[in-house]
Amino acid sequence: MSNLIMLLGIYFTIACAFIIIILAVLLTPFPHWPTYYTIWKHIFFDPEPSIKFRHRKRQVFYLLNYALKLPFVSLCWCLDEILFSQYREMKLSTPIFIVAQPRSATTFLHRTLASDEKKFFSICLLEWRYPSILIQKFFQATGYLEKMSKVSYWGNNNEAKLTEKMHYSYLNDYEDDGFLYEECFFHQFYVINRFPYPKLVDKLNNFQELPNKTKEKMLKAHYQVIQKILYLRGGNLVYVSKDNECLQRSELMKKLYPDALFITITRESEKFMNSYITLIHQSAYSKSRVDVNNISEWISMQRKVRVEAASQTINFFESLSEEQKLCFSFNNLTENIKDSIELVYRKLNIDLTEAQSEYLKNLDTKQNLRDSAYKTGSDKFEEFAFFDKFATETARNHKTLLEKSKRI
Repeated sequence: MSNLIMLLGIYFTIACAFIIIILAVLLTPFPHWPTYYTIWKHIFFDPEPSIKFRHRKRQVFYLLNYALKLPFVSLCWCLDEILFSQYREMKLSTPIFIVAQPRSATTFLHRTLASDEKKFFSICLLEWRYPSILIQKFFQATGYLEKMSKVSYWGNNNEAKLTEKMHYSYLNDYEDDGFLYEECFFHQFYVINRFPYPKLVDKLNNFQELPNKTKEKMLKAHYQVIQKILYLRGGNLVYVSKDNECLQRSELMKKLYPDALFITITRESEKFMNSYITLIHQSAYSKSRVDVNNISEWISMQRKVRVEAASQTINFFESLSEEQKLCFSFNNLTENIKDSIELVYRKLNIDLTEAQSEYLKNLDTKQNLRDSAYKTGSDKFEEFAFFDKFATETARNHKTLLEKSKRI
């Protein structure tokens, strides 16, 4: 009889644990299940000839690995609500959102501002990947986070090393908010680099077409992750975000963060697009091992997405009041780093410390913003003529701001 009771107890415990895990997965806001299932369909049924069986097998393992980790991450996400409920009291005061075309010095500006850890905070790649206070505390206690400073996001083969030269990214580096949407929700344009099926793009780059409840759920989760990391950092800091692919979310973000400062950086299309095309090829190969040069629709798809983003950038920033925005040009920023960064501080009514001022003076622009480590094309992009005009105007206005700043 006692053995039967013990056996029933074991079964009951297992059943309870299983129910708890299922509930945790259901309560967790990610992934975006429709996109997750759509990716599976493309792996099995998309006839794209450049993506071979070995590539699809790699994609299957990636999705299965995510599915295996999801119950654990989901449980930790839910336990945060019980163990660290104070995080919900964290207030985001005048957050900064850097929004621009890729290869326009956005990562440089993001990490430069985030380097002032007494005033600002940003979120590292590993925190986006595992957005739980409990998990992050475990990483800190075990020294795992420190070990990740030696692990490149791109891998360690020759192709990955070339990608790293273009965009230096280790797992504990401050990174793009888009990683939450890419690696947790599976709903972000750059998912295409890991699953390079051109026909998949419309399912990844359609945030505006999602149901309102879905959009609100994603933005709420994004807000919660920022609150959680602010809780870990100790509070009373200004959040600095960078997300080049958030333009479809920008109007909702403006409502959610009414006191936010939005910053864009413009660069002439010939420069940023040639650099971007080179990087996106390397990125896709590093993640999928697929040579996207062999995909006939790849370049036209990339150009179309970037033109749409250029139009969205102009429309969004023209809709903002002067108090809500700063518009920089790539050349003026990289040639006047300290003065440009001071414009951000002044906009937020924050004093630049002597230590940070000295850091900015000594910042080696050539080392941080060089394109000379890799070769890019020299194509012309006539469809960006309207954006180049906007970039020229932005450069003129940025220069005027810098001149005024020097007179103060």
